[in-house]
Amino acid sequence: MALDELIYKRICESTELTKFLARYNDQPAVFFQKAPDDTAAGWKKRCQYPRIDYAVDLQSNPERKTSGTLTLTIWSLENSDTLPEDLEPIVKKLLCGVFLKPNDAPPYSLSWARSDAFNEEHGDNIVIGIVLTFDVYGFPNQITSDPDPVLAINAYIKKLEPNAAIIGSDDFEETLVPNAQNPAFYLRLESIQTQRETNTVAWMDAVLAGHIFAEDDATKWLKILVDTLALDGE
Repeated sequence: MALDELIYKRICESTELTKFLARYNDQPAVFFQKAPDDTAAGWKKRCQYPRIDYAVDLQSNPERKTSGTLTLTIWSLENSDTLPEDLEPIVKKLLCGVFLKPNDAPPYSLSWARSDAFNEEHGDNIVIGIVLTFDVYGFPNQITSDPDPVLAINAYIKKLEPNAAIIGSDDFEETLVPNAQNPAFYLRLESIQTQRETNTVAWMDAVLAGHIFAEDDATKWLKILVDTLALDGE
């Protein structure tokens, strides 16, 4: 699946969210880029709201390989029983802190950036909505060849916490949802340079950047990692 398809699947598999949405061709009213016209025959009972549409814009980033934005719009009617602000926290919970793995591509993760409310007049109805903007981050494999500082720290973390997912090292299919008991770690090489050389050996200084995903317990896992590294003299 492509990234936009994984986002669609993630949204539509949530009965907590889809039970509030209109139906189009007996499917939840969730659309990539643009919803069908209001007069399209697929709308059940001619009801088009609440509904969701979204678009993904990926850009090249030399440091992270790929990054970009996801723009997701929640639409409803002013007099509806379900308002956009009712659905916004459900959408954010579904998409934030989750890794999505498209075919033949690195994993991606979404981070909420902002929400903007709007209203529009559509004939006799007033349509209201919220536009949610998410940052899209790519997590490419940073392992090169041994000796490799990323390979070394990945192996160290996996030994320290076997239940942890090491992004770029451990494989997973489509979706990974880290939590406090099963965190996810991602390490990347920030910089590397020669510290000193002799006629037989070269000493290298490497700076690693680490990312920890564990719901609200990321700080706890950071302290565990730092303290254990210090105690082990690593």
